[in-house]
Amino acid sequence: MRNSVIILILKALVVMLVMSSGIVKADVYVDLSQADEISIVNTKIEQNYTFKIDEPATPNTVAKFKAHEKDKLGSSYNHNLPFNKEVIIAANKTAIEPALIHALITVESRHNPRALSKKGAYGLMQLMPETSRRFKVLNKDDPKQNVLAGALYLRELLNLFNGDLKLSLAAYNAGPAAVKRCGGKVPPYRETLDYVPKVMKYYQQYS
Repeated sequence: MRNSVIILILKALVVMLVMSSGIVKADVYVDLSQADEISIVNTKIEQNYTFKIDEPATPNTVAKFKAHEKDKLGSSYNHNLPFNKEVIIAANKTAIEPALIHALITVESRHNPRALSKKGAYGLMQLMPETSRRFKVLNKDDPKQNVLAGALYLRELLNLFNGDLKLSLAAYNAGPAAVKRCGGKVPPYRETLDYVPKVMKYYQQYS
């Protein structure tokens, strides 16, 4: 009963947002039942879904991160990091700082495009197969596609957790459902508790 009320309220919010913006958008359902991945569809399936109101970035709102724009990247940003071209492209499309994407790559794969985990995550951003399919990665060995998909997933998590970077990183590592189950806090898993400060450390170092 409580979930039904929440869904009705969120539906009303979506309708109000659509009417006020003049933009037609389909309902979006988010499945948080899986710990490792997040499933998002625009048609309701017979599963437990909750709404995510996601306002996609547009050319007018996306910050442009180019290698020469030191006022945006920071004067100490290391432009010589591996796969920097791919990272800049992903940064442009997701409005995520290149330093943060590089930090994630460093912790996930140490910039090894062939990295493969025991759970089946692969590439620079250590994408799970379902995440790759959802973000239309056609060539798993293409660093550009891998980095972009990982950045899009991180942007999705940042939107889901209202811009909270630590929670978004925790969700990238442990899954958004784990963060939700822990009451919106970093899950008390040793790997995740180590993971979040590592990414934050490299993020600070690179920016």
